[in-house]
Amino acid sequence: NTLMFAKYNDANLAKVEAFLKAHPKAPQREQVLYLRAYMTWSLHRYKKAPTLYAALIKEFPKSKFSRIARIREAAAYLFSGQAAKALPRLQALEKDYPDRQEMYAREMAYALSRCGQQKEAIAFMDRVEVQMTLARKDRLLPRIKSHFDKIRLIGKPVQDFAVKDFRTGKAISPKSLKGKVVLIDFWATWCGPCIVEFPHLRVAHRDLAAKGFEIFAVSLDENRVKTAEKIADEKMDWLHHFDGKKWKNELAVKFKVHSIPANLLIDRQGIVRAVNLRGSEIATAAQALLK
Repeated sequence: NTLMFAKYNDANLAKVEAFLKAHPKAPQREQVLYLRAYMTWSLHRYKKAPTLYAALIKEFPKSKFSRIARIREAAAYLFSGQAAKALPRLQALEKDYPDRQEMYAREMAYALSRCGQQKEAIAFMDRVEVQMTLARKDRLLPRIKSHFDKIRLIGKPVQDFAVKDFRTGKAISPKSLKGKVVLIDFWATWCGPCIVEFPHLRVAHRDLAAKGFEIFAVSLDENRVKTAEKIADEKMDWLHHFDGKKWKNELAVKFKVHSIPANLLIDRQGIVRAVNLRGSEIATAAQALLK
């Protein structure tokens, strides 16, 4: 069990790989295969993680880790922009665990929506909310529903707002952003997964800004100086909003943001077209809307 508390870094990942190679019949092999996949997942290497979870399931089909491995395999496909691969795996989970929607409901709703099945996503979310309430699992619903609420925004005009840019004081609103493809990105200096996304944001902005792509970052920080330093250090050369209110941030409240990273991708007409994209998927989705 102590294996599960290993630090997630390249050095330890290399040790895990070396152990698997040197000891193919070791009694700990099942645990170590899981640890390799989980480490890769925890390092946000979502393109590599599905293969590693699949390797565990193939070698130990009745593993005590098989259920979580199947969920993470599907989620990693989803997070790496491969919703079409995630969807059948999630549908298989739904078939095997029809009364355990809390395990896979968020991922299923995102996968349906990103596969162009928005009507099916809405029907699925409505059904899950009813079934979980009837099963008295409503205490588990708020976190899931916060994701559902974002997915339900897709296809609708972005809510109206009027704020000022953190650095220039320039007015920012849906009207001022109209004509551009815009990613509204909620983040904070203390949010590790948010910081992991910065290189992907920089690439998308670098490659697409001249074509009409804009990033509007909303900080959920309290410290103005710390926020400004992070923006400068990370070369986040785009629009920013900061009001120092953390989770009570004006736009976080308006868009019901309860966890970060969170984002909305809006087309040139101000219609929400995708939510909570990650990694290279941001540039891919933005490029499609720019066309």
